[in-house]
Amino acid sequence: MQWSCDRTGFPVLELSELRLAVHLWPVCKPQFERYLAEPNGPGDTWYEQLLAVWPRASLMNLDSQTYESAMIGGIQPAEAQAFAKWLGMGFNLPTTDAWRSVDRALAASPLTQDDVTSLRSDRNLHRTAGRMLELVLQLSPQNWGQLALLRGGMLEWVINGPKTFGGLGVPRPHFYSMIMNPQRDRPVQPLRNGRHKFFGFRLVRLLQ
Repeated sequence: MQWSCDRTGFPVLELSELRLAVHLWPVCKPQFERYLAEPNGPGDTWYEQLLAVWPRASLMNLDSQTYESAMIGGIQPAEAQAFAKWLGMGFNLPTTDAWRSVDRALAASPLTQDDVTSLRSDRNLHRTAGRMLELVLQLSPQNWGQLALLRGGMLEWVINGPKTFGGLGVPRPHFYSMIMNPQRDRPVQPLRNGRHKFFGFRLVRLLQ
């Protein structure tokens, strides 16, 4: 598996067979806080609205049962796309088909000890990304899909049509209980307007 790090120091996997690069995990609060620190960012007042839905937690205080608290939740698609624009390099929310293709490709890619060693030793990896890696490794993932938390993470916003969005993924039952096959079922639409802690996102971009 090939990867690089984005401008926040979090890993982005490069799937040449799909011509896509994709964040290894749903976007985490430490990544997003880099964006907030920018002069033209959305600001602390806006961020407090998100934290009211899904409070911040130090990565050092999390474990394999609570890692969801590291991820951005309660976000709306347009807000996720604003972060993608700031991140640059053509990042955007994935389409439904792209998300499913990534899910299949990563589930079919074994995770080796050499992969883990290389990730741990990547000098471009931010220390908070390194901590996130150690949290997920506590789950003993056997393939890249398990490491990526495409199942066991958030409901992730996807583009499901012109100006239409929904969520794909399989959150853990103690976080948000639902029955869903993201390869088959329609992306989830929120039952009501507002912010929901279990809705997060990861970004993709085309490989050149």
